[in-house]
Amino acid sequence: MSILPNVNITYLHYYVVGDIMNNVKKILIATDGSEHSKKAASEGIGLAKIYGAKVFAVYVMKELSSKTLPYGARITNFDIPHEDIKREGQQALQYVEELGNPQGVAVDTVLLAGYPAEEILDFAKENEIDIIVMGSLGRTGLERYLMGSVSEKVLRHAKTAVMVIP
Repeated sequence: MSILPNVNITYLHYYVVGDIMNNVKKILIATDGSEHSKKAASEGIGLAKIYGAKVFAVYVMKELSSKTLPYGARITNFDIPHEDIKREGQQALQYVEELGNPQGVAVDTVLLAGYPAEEILDFAKENEIDIIVMGSLGRTGLERYLMGSVSEKVLRHAKTAVMVIP
């Protein structure tokens, strides 16, 4: 069932989205390999195809430090080698790249290390990104309060448009 069954999509697009999307030339798709980010990647690739935009898929290997953990928590598992984390990132980026190929959308993949929200925001600024597309992590309750979510931090601090896909 459509909410607005008799509305022309072009008309709706212009009045809801306006000129923001008309100027989209560079799209940053932030991925962490989760189902939420896979949905976001699909939406981002779709936008790139429509607007002929360049796509950057960005994966950030999160730094583990006392700043990223809840108060009083300690890092106790050092068994995850850096190469495994890097491989996980490369797989997430490859997924986005493979989504773009059949659509005729070229994807530049970027693997970064640091704090995800900060790295995404810095990359967007340095590369003059027009829109950031990312998934919602769906964190709730105490965990979200203590740690915050990457998508929320990006939304609060981005100097460009951000599309968060649930």
